[in-house]
Amino acid sequence: MIGESLIDIVHDDRAGDGSAPLTTEYPGGSPMNASIGLVRQGIDVQFVTELGADQRGDRLEERLVREGVDLLIAPRAGSTATASAHLRGDGSAEYSFDLDWSLGCGEMPAHRPVEVLHFGSLAAAMNPCCSDLENAVRAARATATISYDPNIRPTHDTDPDAARARVERQARLADIVKASDEDLAYLYGDEPHAAIAQRWLDAGVALVVITRAADGALLMTADAVVDLPAYDVEVLDTIGAGDAMTAGLLAGLGTLGLLGADRREELRSIDERTLRAVGDWAQQTAALTIGRPGAEPPTSAETRDALLQTSSRSVAA
Repeated sequence: MIGESLIDIVHDDRAGDGSAPLTTEYPGGSPMNASIGLVRQGIDVQFVTELGADQRGDRLEERLVREGVDLLIAPRAGSTATASAHLRGDGSAEYSFDLDWSLGCGEMPAHRPVEVLHFGSLAAAMNPCCSDLENAVRAARATATISYDPNIRPTHDTDPDAARARVERQARLADIVKASDEDLAYLYGDEPHAAIAQRWLDAGVALVVITRAADGALLMTADAVVDLPAYDVEVLDTIGAGDAMTAGLLAGLGTLGLLGADRREELRSIDERTLRAVGDWAQQTAALTIGRPGAEPPTSAETRDALLQTSSRSVAA
């Protein structure tokens, strides 16, 4: 896992009574959330990131170490990055950021061989180091499945044309691309999701996953298409939901032995039944997360139990 760690400063003014917004700080950052999600799914994670030399940095490091993430960082310096998240009425969040990203300029910290490397979000969008990050991803393709989540933030990626060119370039490095409907609307306007996914598949991606909030998720390979409805759950907030989806997706594929460069063709030819099972696992992982404040992904046992309960209700009906 390569990417940013930060503090989410969540402003919740959904009370609508004119009172000051309730402000709460949570450890966050898309790659950090995904790292914790994977560890809770029973996956060994090495996380390459940066931490500030302040109390917020202390809090992030404590959280990662407590969760069992193998933390790979340069000497801590400066202030910890922050993201201000303002919750909308439906629980979704609008973000603004205060961060300075230099990881990727020069050599990455040494790490053990991995079966999968995940990158994306702000770390993959910030110059001048994103080209060095892309070189590290290219090198990892020799041994690892490459997973990519563009996770577009319009307040940072202010030029849609430049963002689209970067995402297209980085998607060509990946075996798995997971993107949200909001990402695609910003990058491609009204172009149909299936057409965008097909273009990425034609460029060499093995699996495309598009999350669509209340409309569920679309999973596509060259030979299989699965359209999953959303789970009917109460949304507390959507912070970390996409990252939980990533964690569930990678954990599911790993359980089936479909990760690693030597399994690239098997991943590309995954059948519809297996793809649906992986998608159900990933979507249930995300559904549990949006019922909790902040980015708190479930364990694999919680995901399993929730799926069993869902299955039992379906049979009973």
